[in-house]
Amino acid sequence: MNERQSDFEWLQQFARAGNQNAFRDLVRRHIDLVFATAMRKVGDAGGAQEISQNVFTALARKAWRFAPDDSLPAWLHKTALLESKSWLRGELRRRRREQTAAELGTTMKTPEDQPAFNALVPLLDEALLSLRESDRTALLLRYYESRSLRDVGASLGVNDDTAQKRVATALEKLSQFFKRRGFKTATVAATTAALQHTASSASAATVTLVASGALQAAPPVLVGLAALLARVASLSKIQLTAVCLAVAAIPVAWQWHAQRHAAEASSRAQTQLADAQAEFTMLQSEVERLRESAARLDASFADANKSAAQRVEDLRKFEAWKEKIRGQLLAADYHWPDDSPFVRIPKSMLRQLTVHSPVSQPGVIKQEARELLGLTPQEREQVEAALRNHFTTMDELMSARLYETNRAELVYIPQTALASEVWGVPPLGEDAKSSVAALQSSLQAVLGDERWPLVAAQLRASGGDSLSRILNLGAGERGQELAAWIVEADGKLNLGFGWGDHTSSMSSGGVPLELYRPEVEPRSGRLPVDDYLHGFPETLTRPMLDWIRRQAAVRLGKKGDQ
Repeated sequence: MNERQSDFEWLQQFARAGNQNAFRDLVRRHIDLVFATAMRKVGDAGGAQEISQNVFTALARKAWRFAPDDSLPAWLHKTALLESKSWLRGELRRRRREQTAAELGTTMKTPEDQPAFNALVPLLDEALLSLRESDRTALLLRYYESRSLRDVGASLGVNDDTAQKRVATALEKLSQFFKRRGFKTATVAATTAALQHTASSASAATVTLVASGALQAAPPVLVGLAALLARVASLSKIQLTAVCLAVAAIPVAWQWHAQRHAAEASSRAQTQLADAQAEFTMLQSEVERLRESAARLDASFADANKSAAQRVEDLRKFEAWKEKIRGQLLAADYHWPDDSPFVRIPKSMLRQLTVHSPVSQPGVIKQEARELLGLTPQEREQVEAALRNHFTTMDELMSARLYETNRAELVYIPQTALASEVWGVPPLGEDAKSSVAALQSSLQAVLGDERWPLVAAQLRASGGDSLSRILNLGAGERGQELAAWIVEADGKLNLGFGWGDHTSSMSSGGVPLELYRPEVEPRSGRLPVDDYLHGFPETLTRPMLDWIRRQAAVRLGKKGDQ
């Protein structure tokens, strides 16, 4: 027999035979559902108890009306809502209007420090009433009466898996209901949390009080009489005659009823005693739980004291470390411990420090330069972005004006050269000057007045590894050429190369051409000309390296064949 059938049987036993124990069993089974619903609506334990008593009183009076397929949990939930509204109206009449308005004005508000599912609670009963009776019954049994999925399935006449699917479907429908009401973040998890949060369990004393009050307000005799009168109205004349004869026998049965009433009173006393014993056992369990909680709190307090002591020790060590660093920073002899990766130098000497090739294309700053300038990660990102923009602009300007010839005007090529090639660009004009000015303005804005002079001095310096050469600052006013040539010395082919503009030039030679054959792998991973050209624009160096490799393949290949 499932739960719905047992509910109907108990109601029939109470309505027809006045079995008060059957009614008490009904109260015990469903009191948590009614009490939690009332508690959620009125927020007062005493009021929830009074509402629960009114609901079960109504159930006692209307017990004869229920059919076998009616859902008692659904009826109790709806009746609890109606009784809660009636109770609230009575309470509002006894309170001041201003206090009532203030309390009701905060019903739908959830403090920031409360869980988000509290905002769903005011609409929870409306959402439950929007469900079908079977779905609502499944949720009421699962969360407000704490029934297992097997019990839920038995009550609905389905198996465990179907009951689980029905509960999940009902939760999803509740979540969609809240989302339609504006709670966009109302997930199934939040809906489940709201149901669990609003569930309440009535004490054994509450069960006893509610059952006794309901039975006193609507005793079984009156309930049976009401059912009897309702049925009499639909009887035929023959049936009505039989009923009259049965009524005439009532005085005979009165004494028997009195004896049975005494027996039931004795049964009620025994039930109350059993309830009291159950409540005592529950209180003992609660005391044990509180003792365990106190032990855990003591352990947590000890851990907190230990953590506090550790924090004090860490703070002491940190203060000692700060004093040590402060002493090293303020030492008059500028001496730091040998195990430190840093040294102290006066700021006046910083302008004399230089970093070999501090910047490489396409705008990467060396670690030594970053440490010298004390760049933060954000400052480094800003500086490297400005450098990349400058290199990109200069490369585009030079690519558009690049020319190739075998006659050099700015670079000296030996007359004994077997072959030579020159790559050059004319002065790039105002576009290049604007890029240089924008770069200098960006660097000065990031570095500030204290660090900018260090970079400004590097920008004024000359040489192949200087910032002026690497950033090609003079390209706007001066043309420039990069040349390569092949000469023979001591029976071997050597490579020479040079660079020049209208103010200066430089050259190098004596590099074996065979190092640039495709099948030769350099030992260090780099070729001699790579180190020479690393500071020059790639617009000039790329075609030059291609020419050198072609010359090595053609000339050394022919020489090997001979």
